[in-house]
Amino acid sequence: MKTSKQINTVQLFFIIFQTQVGVGILSLPATLFSKGGKDGWIAIILAGLGFQGVIFVLYFLSMRFSELTLYEYAPKIVGRLMGTLISIGYILFAGLTAILVLQLFQVTIKMWILPRTPSFVVLLLMSFSGVYLVLGRVKVLGRFNQFVTVLVVPLIIMVLITLRYSDIRYILPIGEHGVSPIIKATPEGFFSMIGFEMALFVFPYLQTKGKAALISLTLSNIAVTLFYCLITLATYVYFSPNQLKTIHDPTVYMLKGISFLIVDRIDLLFLSIWTVSVLTSFGSYLYISSEGMKILTKRKKAMWPVIITTLLMLGIALLPHNPYTIEALSSYHAVASYFFVFGIPFVLLIISLMTNRKYRVRR
Repeated sequence: MKTSKQINTVQLFFIIFQTQVGVGILSLPATLFSKGGKDGWIAIILAGLGFQGVIFVLYFLSMRFSELTLYEYAPKIVGRLMGTLISIGYILFAGLTAILVLQLFQVTIKMWILPRTPSFVVLLLMSFSGVYLVLGRVKVLGRFNQFVTVLVVPLIIMVLITLRYSDIRYILPIGEHGVSPIIKATPEGFFSMIGFEMALFVFPYLQTKGKAALISLTLSNIAVTLFYCLITLATYVYFSPNQLKTIHDPTVYMLKGISFLIVDRIDLLFLSIWTVSVLTSFGSYLYISSEGMKILTKRKKAMWPVIITTLLMLGIALLPHNPYTIEALSSYHAVASYFFVFGIPFVLLIISLMTNRKYRVRR
């Protein structure tokens, strides 16, 4: 593979990190509270520990086919027909994820920033930005994600500032209601942290595919777990348990109550930076879906698969919907996540080990 198309392990870290950090950071604290109460933040740590097992599966599978993406080695493991069905499944899963990102982004922007702007304009801008990003392929994705991750620092600073108004007694005593609520909330943390499956499609472009790649994936898992845990804990010690029962986006409401001499609406600054994270997450899933379309249609260039895939996503996202529709799609997506993030890669790894199949090819 040409060096100009490759990424390093640092860029892999930022690609995975930015794929995971998306729309979930706004509503995750409330979702975890509804399942696990004031101990919901512990579920994020458990989800992070669980994801480490997923990382090992994805890494060892990718290492056995180090020069191919999942779309290319799935048929070599389970046959052409089943491999094609698996590829179509990942295209649809990535497409559904991207559509949910667009819909949740549109709802948030309309509620907090641009209430009178037509949804079509908001989604069109996000979709075309995603097209421009993805057409640059993996190298541009890696560089862009590496560049914009610096914006996470202001987000962390804003959240830390709110701690001066916090009351740690809101989360005490820890574990008051036992382990059961925490276990029930853990799947919610798992769903919000999906994104590691991106490794299955960018691994062939890595310059270094040894332990450095595994370390990069592990560090990304630690970084995302700590970031989500910080935001969730900050909201739990800022709002009382009774307040969290009625607030849907506690992160934004928390920041809305903070102001400075120069910046009066710090929540708008937070959402402006958050929009960039939404773009990187959307771009990653657009890449996965369009890359599958490109390989299945045997096209050499990615331009038309990217454009067609984006138009389909945009069209579906613009269909009339309400919060119940989004909730229904999210529930289907949550179930599918088990299969596409862990289940299918695990089965492919087991079959490849049993049949002792490896495949390496120099592009």
